[in-house]
Amino acid sequence: MRSASLFAVLALTLLLAASSAAYAQPPPTLLWKDPVDTLSIALSANGQYVVVGTFGAVRFYGRGSSTPLWEYGGQEDEFTSVAISADGSYVAAGGLGQIYFWANAKSLTGNPSPTWTSAGHGGQFEHRCLAISDDGNYVAACGTGPNVFFWAGAAGKSGSNIAPTWDYWLADQVEAIAVSDDGSHVAAVGTSSNAGVEGVLGYWNNAISLTGHNQQPTWRAQVPNEQFVDVAISDDGNYVAVAGAGSVFSTVYYWAGATSRTSTSEPFTWAGGVDVIFSSVDISCDGDSVIAGSGIPIDAASVQGSLDSPSSWGVYFWGGARGLTGNAAPSWFYDTLSKPVQDVAINDAGTYMAAVDLPGPPTVYFFNRQGNLLWQDTTISGDKLSISCDGRTLAVGTPYTPVPDTAYLLDTGFSTPCCGVEAVGGAVMPVNGFAVLAPWLAVIGLVGCIGTVAFVTKKRRR
Repeated sequence: MRSASLFAVLALTLLLAASSAAYAQPPPTLLWKDPVDTLSIALSANGQYVVVGTFGAVRFYGRGSSTPLWEYGGQEDEFTSVAISADGSYVAAGGLGQIYFWANAKSLTGNPSPTWTSAGHGGQFEHRCLAISDDGNYVAACGTGPNVFFWAGAAGKSGSNIAPTWDYWLADQVEAIAVSDDGSHVAAVGTSSNAGVEGVLGYWNNAISLTGHNQQPTWRAQVPNEQFVDVAISDDGNYVAVAGAGSVFSTVYYWAGATSRTSTSEPFTWAGGVDVIFSSVDISCDGDSVIAGSGIPIDAASVQGSLDSPSSWGVYFWGGARGLTGNAAPSWFYDTLSKPVQDVAINDAGTYMAAVDLPGPPTVYFFNRQGNLLWQDTTISGDKLSISCDGRTLAVGTPYTPVPDTAYLLDTGFSTPCCGVEAVGGAVMPVNGFAVLAPWLAVIGLVGCIGTVAFVTKKRRR
């Protein structure tokens, strides 16, 4: 009887140990860093390629080395925005009044000339003002002032002075743009002051089939006394989240059913984090998870004063976002102790997300969906983030002093399969998938052995 009890205790102990091992994850690993003034950074969805925009150069890296595979340099330009297709084959960069585009980016070397460049549009294509479809065939841009630009068939174009397929004057200053995975849906946000300050959202259905100047949005939304600074869109384009940083009603706004709206003044489905300045927002592939960062961005001198205070600065998360309405309280909030969050990023499944704050000590945070802080790193400074679709790889960049001007690439130690795995060329498995299963398989085997030994022992005692 004692033997049976001993075996039971042993089996339970092994089971608990295996459970701990199954959920144990490695700490983040610094894959590489490169001391360059990172004005913009983008990571391919498959986590294998990184593009960085600097003062005077576009640099393209593989996951395995801080030495660029190629660099387009020698330009008297500031590449303040960059974008990359899901598998890294296509790269776009925005500089002073021009868009630069490279096809077959993975096979280029040296100092390759762009496949095509846009016509001059004046002004700067700012950070958050460039987006590309998963297949690289559609490019959307903003940030040179009031306009939104769209290039269809981008992957097949070549030459210089390439005009946009369509454009639109949206607001006095357009701040951010996002496209659905297939490029069919475009959302752009900005601020207008024609009749008092108001945040403006423009949304286009069937963007890939539109042509011409002054292409009216399918629908619009306006919020008085608000300034819209960032926008995110679900993979299918049906859900849109916007970060507000205005003087009175700053909050995160959310529109469900975006693909079926048609009004010139569409009301938001819900708003959360009222009276808080937000710097950034991101959304999961299905639109059901929303993360936002609070705090005045270092590069946003135009943001007006508000009711926000350092005590509300931090990371906000809304789970079940598609089912929320009205004034929606966040599922959780992480206090960054009076440090303004500069950027946030979330993986496809909404299971893992990152945030970065400045000034010092600058910190990169990594959370799971439940709001648990999985790790933080105070040795890495940054104000821009880009995450792979599975959450396994994280790119961080900053151009600011006195913190080092550096681009970083991290292995987060965590992973969840992507939504559109076919878009990145294969199935994505969780980190150490076999290692996670192995302890359980071992326990099953051991319990079976224990049961056999117990049976034999009992039979022999007879």
